Amino acid sequence: MTFSPQEVKGLDRCLVDKDIDTDQLSIHISQGDVGARAPLYRHGGIEAFYMLEGTGAVEVESESYSLGPNDSILLDPTKLHGLLNAGATAMRYMVILVHPQVQGCRSLSKGDLKCLTM
Repeated sequence: MTFSPQEVKGLDRCLVDKDIDTDQLSIHISQGDVGARAPLYRHGGIEAFYMLEGTGAVEVESESYSLGPNDSILLDPTKLHGLLNAGATAMRYMVILVHPQVQGCRSLSKGDLKCLTM
């Protein structure tokens, strides 16, 4: 197995197996200062937030979900959503995104996808 380094926002090092398609999944680390708020938005795919430090509130549609260190949320990002720093210190969190072009598909080998139709 061969791994190569990939530049990823917020990470010192990210090693990626050369046999996988990196267009299927992405991760990065973000941070928000006290009071920072990301605008509400929508997009395709599947998204997860994992709180590393601080306290955040994830807004999904008209609901709000508090996240502290070692908490996560997995959501349907086609619903209006956003994240705000709800604490007294800066927050750091990981974003994990499965990109929409591969939903309903499974990888057979690098570059080959089998897609399911409904």
